[in-house]
Amino acid sequence: MSIENNENKEAATTETTTPKAPKKSGSIKKSFQTGQFKSGAYSSVVTVLVIALVIVLNLVVGKLDLSTDLSKGNLFTLSKETKKILKNSRKDITFYYMVSSGSENEYIENVLKQYKKASKHISIKKVDPVANPAFASKYDITDDVSSNDVIVAVDADKTAKLVSGSEMYYTEQDNSGSYSSSSNSNYYLDAEGQLTSAIQNVLSGSTTKMYVATGHSEVALPDTLTKAFAKMNVETADLELLTAEKIPDDCNILMINGPTSDLADNEKKIVLDYLKAGGNAIINLSYTTEKMTNLEEVLEYYGIQSKQGIICETSGKYYYYPNFIVPELGTDASEMLGDLQGYIIMPNAVGMNVMSEIRSSLTMKQLLKTSDSSYLKVDPSSGSSEKENGDVAGPFYAGISATEKLDNDKETKIVAYASASTFDEKYASSGQLENTSLLKSAVNSMLTTKEDKVAIDAKSLGVSSVSLTPVMQLVWAAVLIILLPLACLLCGFVIWMMRRKK
Repeated sequence: MSIENNENKEAATTETTTPKAPKKSGSIKKSFQTGQFKSGAYSSVVTVLVIALVIVLNLVVGKLDLSTDLSKGNLFTLSKETKKILKNSRKDITFYYMVSSGSENEYIENVLKQYKKASKHISIKKVDPVANPAFASKYDITDDVSSNDVIVAVDADKTAKLVSGSEMYYTEQDNSGSYSSSSNSNYYLDAEGQLTSAIQNVLSGSTTKMYVATGHSEVALPDTLTKAFAKMNVETADLELLTAEKIPDDCNILMINGPTSDLADNEKKIVLDYLKAGGNAIINLSYTTEKMTNLEEVLEYYGIQSKQGIICETSGKYYYYPNFIVPELGTDASEMLGDLQGYIIMPNAVGMNVMSEIRSSLTMKQLLKTSDSSYLKVDPSSGSSEKENGDVAGPFYAGISATEKLDNDKETKIVAYASASTFDEKYASSGQLENTSLLKSAVNSMLTTKEDKVAIDAKSLGVSSVSLTPVMQLVWAAVLIILLPLACLLCGFVIWMMRRKK
């Protein structure tokens, strides 16, 4: 009995421990064919491809040095004037960036790179001024060289000009704040203006000399215009006409800027002698109660008639006050003033017209004009801006140029503007007006070189704030806090519903 029981137990044990039959072949293969696996594999492949594409694009962009200027005011985008100069240049120009490794100014370095991108004739070489203290002497530069200075050189012509880093990137103190005990610092980037000026200098190899007449209570040139002329390689110097025996021989342009007292007889003579010999002059007039007989005779010799008084506008072509006129471009302005795009404000402009009888050798061009409804207020002290008896009906010219061809292949050119106040600092420094461009265009028309000289303005690095009214603050708060989150939730709900229906 015991043997049988043991056998039965062994049989039962054998039956219970017998392994299950193996799964059918092909079940693993089928798992790779499920929709879930295919979806996951597709996502993985797409992810790998996207990552690979991003890596390749980064390598390509890094190799090509591609970039986009997203800065306010396009700090690192060269102006069309600079690009035109680079396009017309056929000489190789080298920027020797005087800086030690690790001390580069980010703003200056980025602007330098834009020049290299814009022209194949531009190259950049870094020179450590500490390790090479005598490098600048190779180009006859005696000024002290500091970190982040740039030497712009045309090695083929052995010409070079030093551009100071402190002029390309600088700060100015703003003391206008009445509620602040300390002045604020305004940062400016003038790298393009200074570098383009240096390029013009080394390419031309010459400087234009402009003498500014003094001694008649003239209007002083503002700093904005003086700096602009310097960038155009125009050197300015004062000239006391009363004590001068003649206009200096190196004078390329004579400027008479808003005199309020007349020229003396000998001054009139030396000015006319200079012009008759092929000189150039810019004459900006100012309203005055003094008689200006000799100055008027100089203008009339070249076909320009002026009349004292102040032009007033009645058709809306003025800025706040009728005597702050906004002239239009004249019929002959395209050659000299064709690039002007904005407005010009002329305060207290005097009357000007072209004389009816002029010499056949004179060519007159009407640059700026007033409207047909303008008039000349002969007596501004009357206190009324309305047209009165004795006032002269318009239109008038606010800008006139006169050119005379001489027998010796020389040429005399005069540009007269009706208001020297047009070039006051408050108008000249405004980036919204074309007042500065008006005077720069006149200077450009008298340069001895064929190429126009440009002056690129400095760019402010200041941060501007956005002011919102209480109503706009509520609107934007509602959009950002309520509407935008609701829109995201709604989109998510719609997507969830669409997937659930599948």
